[in-house]
Amino acid sequence: MPTTPTVFIIDDDPAARESIGMLIDSLGLKTEQFSSAEEFLSAFSADRCGCVITDVRMLGLSGVELQERLLAVGYRIPVILITAHANTQTTVRAMRNGAVTFLDKPCKEQEIVDAVNEAIALDAKWRAEDIDKEEAERLYQTCTEGEKDVMRLMVQGKANKVIARRLDVSLRTVEARRHNVFKKMGVDNVPDLVRLAIRLEQDIDSTGGEDDDAS
Repeated sequence: MPTTPTVFIIDDDPAARESIGMLIDSLGLKTEQFSSAEEFLSAFSADRCGCVITDVRMLGLSGVELQERLLAVGYRIPVILITAHANTQTTVRAMRNGAVTFLDKPCKEQEIVDAVNEAIALDAKWRAEDIDKEEAERLYQTCTEGEKDVMRLMVQGKANKVIARRLDVSLRTVEARRHNVFKKMGVDNVPDLVRLAIRLEQDIDSTGGEDDDAS
């Protein structure tokens, strides 16, 4: 997987592309330039790290439509939008989609530099989170179905006797599964297990149910 970040510059104005490209190159960062969102989408793959700088108004897909297309196919890469025709509706739409920032033309060089630095740092953070989640999922899949059942109730804060009653198993069985959960997930306590569960929100229901903890 490529680890060197690339700043993908998308604008149908060659002069604008070149200007931003020269600025980013001066920072020692790698750049790639595209004349349209469609051209970028045909060349981009999810393992490319970095960020996107795109004009909002372009022939074909707009910058905001590009942002939405990336989200639709599951590509999470920070997007910086630049426009000479800002309006509230477009800005709100872009920010709701997770745009790093929305810059008005003509942009100050420092604004672009700051936005790119923020975007690359955000991309690195997202990718680290994805790696952590993949590892958590791998560990989770080493657990048996019975251990997963116990884990779901553990992260809800249920006591062993409540878990035993819920699952209709013996207290000794719960204790054995609890021990295995800690061992397989590589944690020593419930708070650390809950942190792993947050990464596995699609697999582990960490929300509490009805309170039946009373003895």
